[in-house]
Amino acid sequence: MFNWLSNMANHVQHMTRYLHQLLGPPGANCLTCGTRAVLSTLYPGICSRCVEQIPWIRSIRCLRCGRGVGCPDCARTHMQNRSYLCNRSAVQYNALMKEWIGMYKFRGHERYAPLLTALLIRAFQAMIEEMNATLAKETQALVAHSATPAHKSVDGFVHPPHLHTSASAYACLPVPSASLHALDAHTTVDAHVHSSTQPMDNHTPAISRFHYRAATHRPSSLSGPKKPQWRPDAITYVPVSGERLAERGFNQAERLAAGLATACRLPIVDLLQRQINTTKQSFKSRSERIETMKNAFSIQSDGLYIIEELYRGIEPIQILLIDDIYTTGSTLDACGQVILEVARSISISVEIYTLTLARS
Repeated sequence: MFNWLSNMANHVQHMTRYLHQLLGPPGANCLTCGTRAVLSTLYPGICSRCVEQIPWIRSIRCLRCGRGVGCPDCARTHMQNRSYLCNRSAVQYNALMKEWIGMYKFRGHERYAPLLTALLIRAFQAMIEEMNATLAKETQALVAHSATPAHKSVDGFVHPPHLHTSASAYACLPVPSASLHALDAHTTVDAHVHSSTQPMDNHTPAISRFHYRAATHRPSSLSGPKKPQWRPDAITYVPVSGERLAERGFNQAERLAAGLATACRLPIVDLLQRQINTTKQSFKSRSERIETMKNAFSIQSDGLYIIEELYRGIEPIQILLIDDIYTTGSTLDACGQVILEVARSISISVEIYTLTLARS
């Protein structure tokens, strides 16, 4: 009798689930809002309504840090000599993004990893579009022997790019869903080769150095049919301390970098290590953040060898540095300074670009 009742209960549960699937709305439960709906094919795990709420940085107002609003930080005199040429971010760090990143970073919800990686990939595609547009304009200016290089209109930058991107965004191929889950995979693709650039004065503003480099990048392409293309030689990331790694079980910046490298077929390199277990930056003022980051990072034991391997006789080497959140830029700047110092010690020129998931 007991077995018969148990079988009947299981049968009723099976029929209930079947009827719910048959009569209920199609799709699956949204990762972020819980609504049952047809989920997005571009942003894994979320419904179309949540996709519409993603706070993309659609119009770049500050060419240095990639902020979508006015930026007083980049106007400061001592900020002109930061280690990276420019930063770009995917989204604004609002309450929604704080929740999404926190669910993954602090609560270990692994299902958020493909979603956050997809956001970063879209930001990288937009970054490629922007850089290549600048390269194209600077190249046209050189061909026309113009005395003043053309500058890209900031308001014309749309983020994220349209689904049908132009040929200049070839660096990121369509990303299969399996690639978004392979966040720990390291690629072994050879670093792309770039033409040399004349050195600039260290006191030249970062964005000016970028436009100068755009004007002189790949001069050999002027004689050929191909347009100049911007593409990093390697991807690296901001490291976490051993204590933080033991606490969380992973480094979110490394996961993001690995996912981007896999999707876009770029090599990822481990260049940095954190020397100091800094306390949470979110509770600190701007000046405290900058002071905390001093001497917080150092080069990995084989970092010098990695830079030498990336060097193929043509400079500068371009490195894309990844982190999850950009607030003051002090963490990225500290990491970049370490890389530049090591590169200078072996007389190799390096350019650092940064890409973050969110911009506060």
